[in-house]
Amino acid sequence: MSPSKNKNVFYLARHGETEWNRIKRLQGRLDSPLTEQGIQQANDLAASMTNYSVDAVITSPLLRARRTAEICQQQLNCPILVNDLLQERHFGDWQQQLFDDLTNLPDFENIFFRVTDHCPPNGESALQGAKRLQQALTDLAQQFTKQQLLIITHGDLLRSFLAQFNRDAFCDAYSQYGNGRFFKVEYSAATQLFSLSNN
Repeated sequence: MSPSKNKNVFYLARHGETEWNRIKRLQGRLDSPLTEQGIQQANDLAASMTNYSVDAVITSPLLRARRTAEICQQQLNCPILVNDLLQERHFGDWQQQLFDDLTNLPDFENIFFRVTDHCPPNGESALQGAKRLQQALTDLAQQFTKQQLLIITHGDLLRSFLAQFNRDAFCDAYSQYGNGRFFKVEYSAATQLFSLSNN
């Protein structure tokens, strides 16, 4: 399938499951290895992408994303590039903590289930993360004109960015951003607008 005329197509995907995902420990900019299930999810993502004409794989520099991207790149046989703007939100002092130990802290709901300017101590807000991902995609659209790109990034960054399309659906349903799941987003250079595609 080729991109719509004068549009870029982004397949925004979350990396495969990690050891910390499995035990519900907050990673943020920290890292842990992919589980066996995470490796399988990366392979499944790659297989699903063979139905599209992906021109390049662009990945967050964090190791869990890079490993997922490498697995995809092996099947898709296209270039792979690292983009620092695709890193997960920085959760500051909350990184490395178990989610069960965070749920009663002030602003937990605003930080994890809404898109607000609330930040964990020494961390980044969801609004800042969404703006960063949007900038990354806009830059990539200029670099890869009218091409289709597989973007390997992170769950909360996806949640924060995609909320602009359907706040009720995407803010309050974190489970939608399962490991290895992808979302198709188009960008029009003419209007400089993004749209979520159901195709």
